[in-house]
Amino acid sequence: MKKLNGKVFAASCLLPMLFSFYAEAQRTPILQKRCEQDSLSPAQAIGRTDWSFKCQHISRRTWDFYKHDDFGEILARPMYPIYSTNTSLTDLWKAPVAESSACSKGPNGKFMPQAACVSSCYTPDQKILFAQGELPIFDAYSKRLSKIVTLDTQSTLHSLGYMVRDVDGYSESLKDVEHTILVLKTQNGGQLKVTENHPLLVSTGHMRNAEDIDIGEKLIAENGSFDTVVSIEPIKYFGKVYNVKPYSTDENGMTELNGQIIVAQGFLSGSYYYQNRGLAHVNRLILRDQIPDNLI
Repeated sequence: MKKLNGKVFAASCLLPMLFSFYAEAQRTPILQKRCEQDSLSPAQAIGRTDWSFKCQHISRRTWDFYKHDDFGEILARPMYPIYSTNTSLTDLWKAPVAESSACSKGPNGKFMPQAACVSSCYTPDQKILFAQGELPIFDAYSKRLSKIVTLDTQSTLHSLGYMVRDVDGYSESLKDVEHTILVLKTQNGGQLKVTENHPLLVSTGHMRNAEDIDIGEKLIAENGSFDTVVSIEPIKYFGKVYNVKPYSTDENGMTELNGQIIVAQGFLSGSYYYQNRGLAHVNRLILRDQIPDNLI
């Protein structure tokens, strides 16, 4: 395996991300940071969230948002609050992970929830299509670009359309860690570097994690053509990670799935929504051959 050094925009599902509570209500970019220092299992995450709600550190609405998807089912990777004395997260307190634990605000009673966990995606040289054009995601993150290109709501597998949406959030890791990156090369000369759990759209219209894609399967290019994967090489990378998520909530408060499909290195790719709140949609049909008759 190859070893890279520097910055990367990738991560595994074991490395949760952070985003500020204040930013939950914002449509401007949310600066997110990774919470490797307080990484919890799904069971521990539920325990932390339930404990925080019991102790009245978070609202019922936040408790529900962290634990459940849009259909009231428990998230495969629930979110959980991280505790600090400030929003800059310069200090962390590992709060209890069992609901039955006694209520506390940590040392000196000064710690409160300041962030919650999600996850991440790309290497630094990977270009994402923003309103300004293709840019490395680190450049877009550094400039806090606020407009990104996604599929439009009416797109089908054989009729792609695009629109510009607001950026809902950016992410940055707190510290350098080692990641496994998959380098996918295609028949027409394309290349993608993503984490093992990064969601990619394949020619059947299904969203698949990169680790589940085999040589011979086809990715979907920006122009709608299919490009066969001819090699998949795992490499090791040590560094920080970054990611981006579009805003695609409709008037009913539901997430438009097409709005979470972006263009990375010329291929259709899922945002980090599909690694977290939208995890249940992975391995399911996302982009259909045509719009169902009842929607016409």
